[in-house]
This record gives sequence, structure tokens and C-alpha cells, in this order.
Amino acid sequence: MKPDLWKIFTIALGAIIMPLAGWVWSVNVEVSQLRNDVGDLERQVADLEEQVDEQEEATRTLIRVESDLAHVRSILDRIEDIVTR
Repeated sequence: MKPDLWKIFTIALGAIIMPLAGWVWSVNVEVSQLRNDVGDLERQVADLEEQVDEQEEATRTLIRVESDLAHVRSILDRIEDIVTR
């Protein structure tokens, strides 16, 4: 009787452990995929941050150019006023 109980116990234990092992394996695979995706997203975010920095620099340059153009226009207006007098 004892060997039969041991066999039943090991079969029941195997019926519980094997599906759990499969579940753990699939979760491990999904976690690995998520880590890879996060790594890709981190690289994309870093690239986007670089692009934002470049665009901010271009915006600052454009603002300086617009300021210079406004200054040149004011000088030209003064020259025009002097010439038309």
C-alpha cells in the first residue's frame, strides 16, 4: 500500500509542478521580451532627446537671426528717414 501511495503522491505532485514549470518558463520569456522592448524604447528616448536638443539650438539660432533682422530693419528705417529729409 505504501508504494502505491508514493506513486499517487508523485503523480499528483507532477500534475501540479509541470504546469507551474511551463507557466514560469512562459513568464520568463515574456519578461525577457519586455526587457528587450524597454531597452529599445530607452534608445529611442535618448535619440528623441538628442533631436529635441538640436531643435532647441536651432530655435535659439532662429530667434537670434530674427532679432538681428529686426535690428537691421530699424537701422534701415532710420537711414530711410535721414535720406528722405
